[in-house]
This record gives sequence, structure tokens and C-alpha cells, in this order.
Amino acid sequence: MPAIEPIGPMVRLRDLRQARGLRLADLTERIAEHGIEVTVAGLSNIETGRKRASDRLLHAWARALGVDPLDVWQAPVSSCAGGQG
Repeated sequence: MPAIEPIGPMVRLRDLRQARGLRLADLTERIAEHGIEVTVAGLSNIETGRKRASDRLLHAWARALGVDPLDVWQAPVSSCAGGQG
């Protein structure tokens, strides 16, 4: 089965993790603190689109990164939106 392109929440969660300088191993520990056990390989597969994450995992993932899970699911606001200028 071919890999699916990571979209939406996966891309934002990966970007947030990288922006915080966290390794996947660091993130697995933080997610475990929120009651979800996941492996480094599991997170890698999700970030790259090879696997899908459960809603519970996505919620714990967002919390582990210190963001509101709802913010992860919402599309980012385009810099062109809102008619600046």
C-alpha cells in the first residue's frame, strides 16, 4: 500500500515538534505522560503519512506539545486573508 501524503493535523504537529526542537523520542515520553503509549517508529509513520493516528493519540500529541487540540485541526489563517493593506 503506498504512503498517503501527511495532511492537516499531521503536518502541523510535525512542524510544532520541530519548532520546539524535540526529537520523536522526546515526544513519545511527553505523550506517555498524557496516558498514551506510542513508539518512535509509530510517530514517524504517522508524521510521514504511512499510518493514521487515532483521535486519542492526536489529542495527547497536541497536549504534549502544549497546544489546544482544536487549534491543530483548524486550518491555518492565510496571510492574505483579512484584506490587509
